[in-house]
Amino acid sequence: MLTYELAEACTAEYHRSFDRLLKLVLRIVEKLEAELKERRIMARVSGRVKGRESLRAKLLKWVNDPEKAKLFLDSRDVFKHVGDLAAVRVMTYVEQDRDRVASIAREIFSHRSGREDFEYEIKEKSLRVKSDDANYYRASHMQICLKQSDLTGTSENLGDDHCELQITSMLAHVWNEIEHDIVYKGDKSQLSVDEASALESLGLLTKTGDNIIVNLMNANARREMELHKKSVNASKEVVSAEALSAFLEEHYGPKLFSHSQPIDYRKHIEPLFLALRYLGLVHPNDIVAAITPSVLYETKKTEWPLFKRFLDKNGHEKPMPNINSCDLFLLALISRHSAKLATFPRTGKGPNPRQIAFAQRWETFLSSRQ
Repeated sequence: MLTYELAEACTAEYHRSFDRLLKLVLRIVEKLEAELKERRIMARVSGRVKGRESLRAKLLKWVNDPEKAKLFLDSRDVFKHVGDLAAVRVMTYVEQDRDRVASIAREIFSHRSGREDFEYEIKEKSLRVKSDDANYYRASHMQICLKQSDLTGTSENLGDDHCELQITSMLAHVWNEIEHDIVYKGDKSQLSVDEASALESLGLLTKTGDNIIVNLMNANARREMELHKKSVNASKEVVSAEALSAFLEEHYGPKLFSHSQPIDYRKHIEPLFLALRYLGLVHPNDIVAAITPSVLYETKKTEWPLFKRFLDKNGHEKPMPNINSCDLFLLALISRHSAKLATFPRTGKGPNPRQIAFAQRWETFLSSRQ
């Protein structure tokens, strides 16, 4: 039977084993962190060994609890009946990962001899929590031990020790800790109306917050997937005019500027494709670096009106650039590389291809401005 004297003896017995249990906690934290990282579960892991005075206070309270007191026969029983002498907490980013962490723990740890299913307990399903509508405690608890294969080296003396594993979401952990400090350790009947109301509001917020975190992480995953996809695509050479048309429309959008007409990314795409290849701009990253939105804006608002006036004045009606087609991109390219593009090798007879005609006329246009 647990008495005040036996409680003191249990506390002293535990204190002599403090360093051994601390070693157990550090080993368990190390194993869990490695596994969670390997399986890409976002979480934080922490551990602690119960303070001597904290244990003493618990045991003195149990002296007056007949069900608890009858469990103790000698000081060594403290290791058998106090489950949280060593404790490790896993705080997951999302509530749904609690079950995954518990499954991992079952794989990499062992359970106490004679105990079933790691003494697994979902705390919010317990009678104490379910019977109290204002109790938002959410956590999964289990008792774990190191496997025989881990009891080597400095860990070989940990075979008889166990640790309480607490699994909760980060937001639930906030409520759990506050509730533990102001309710569990104190007298709930002494809470003011404001305290009780604030605690309940916080509990509701943690549940809402869990959903927000899930949505945020899903959105982040989608964004990173899109960035990865664009990065992979950016490393691939644009091998056809059709592929160039699709890329330009996806990257720049149907409208380049407000109050402007939509761009027809299929019209006059072939001359632009040939010009880009002649300049060696064959990858998406190279193309968007050469034809930036600012270059396009300057071409349309400043250079194009002047160039059109030059074309009209000199009777260059054919071919006439269509600024709402890929000609805008071609002119933007020519405005920076007209000399090079004017030397584009011509094949066959007939009028100059579009990219050559525009480039040569741009060269003349530049000369007329000097």
